[in-house]
Amino acid sequence: MPTPKEELLRRGLHPHDIQQNQHRRADWQDYGGTGLYMVTLCIEGRQGLFGHLEGDIRAQRDSAAFPHIVPSALGRAVLEEELPKIPYYYPQVELWKAALMPDHLHLLFYIREPLPPGKHLGHIISSFKGGCSRAWWAQQQAQTTATQGTAADATGTAAPVPIPAPTPVPAASAAVKRPPLFERGYHDRIIRRPGMLENIKRYMADNPLRALIRRQLPHLMERRLHLRVGAHDYAAFGALFLLKRAEKEQVFYHRRDKTTGLPTELTDSYRQQSEHQLSEAREGVVLVSPSISKGESLVIKTAIDEGLPVIQLQKEPIERYWKPERHRFEACARGTLLILYPQELDAEVTDYARFHRLNDLAAEICDCTDTTLLNVGEFLEPGSSDPTEGKR
Repeated sequence: MPTPKEELLRRGLHPHDIQQNQHRRADWQDYGGTGLYMVTLCIEGRQGLFGHLEGDIRAQRDSAAFPHIVPSALGRAVLEEELPKIPYYYPQVELWKAALMPDHLHLLFYIREPLPPGKHLGHIISSFKGGCSRAWWAQQQAQTTATQGTAADATGTAAPVPIPAPTPVPAASAAVKRPPLFERGYHDRIIRRPGMLENIKRYMADNPLRALIRRQLPHLMERRLHLRVGAHDYAAFGALFLLKRAEKEQVFYHRRDKTTGLPTELTDSYRQQSEHQLSEAREGVVLVSPSISKGESLVIKTAIDEGLPVIQLQKEPIERYWKPERHRFEACARGTLLILYPQELDAEVTDYARFHRLNDLAAEICDCTDTTLLNVGEFLEPGSSDPTEGKR
């Protein structure tokens, strides 16, 4: 017999967490069979309920000062009480790693044996979310009771500083109205090869470091969802002040040389031109490219590896919580990379048309002098001045 909606809500489950999450996953994956997953759960409204970040981004990795999270009471309950319930109720599951952040949680676990009939990944996650929600509600109720008790016991002596009253937990009769702890849904990533597993482990371990880098170096880790460069709108992530640099050079190569028919990267002219571009970048010129063709990719990869200034266009959207992979994230943190996503990029066009469209935009960025549309005063390099001030 199906569980009534009211009972699901009382347990801290949203009825869509089981049904819709499974529906929108990879059609080819058997989520009831064996598999290795990283699952991400976000707190509703991105509230920092699981703890707070501490540490120094310049500290040694194994030192006590290396960036880390200090769990709250709720964070400790999630790690110490709720996570162990997953393998208890689902012995087919091994929890390999958990990475707690103030407003979200990453879980790495292995379903080593098929789950019981009718069960799948969505059931595991929904049960876990429900347990965490109930722990949160219980802590809220305890805080409310303690606050009320402190006020009732006040005497003529100095009263203790009252605890700020949290959102009251409704009575049992109105339990269906309790707010959810997590956002609806979750994100899962299917891990299929050892190299990907190691990358995921590093990503989870470096979460606090990346968060503190964005907090402590905001001018290097800007995220803008609406930015105008010349006549076009972009979303951006990284060192926005690179747009301010006067000298920019486009890195643009076709896949094959029009004269010889050879792959462009195998020709003498490519070797000469690419070396010239890298030499210019070592002198401070910003290289601009979508790095689509192999010739473009080789130059841009070398530049990023060397810490040279790069503006890279991409076809993948940059949204509110989007972050680049580790290699490019570190380049952004060094202040040597800006990633741009053109808002008007047509996803329906052919790869060849997109290749030329992105390179046309790269050429425009190199030629753009209309800095008044960039609001450059908000992302100048530290210690520099804005020559357009007073002209806007």
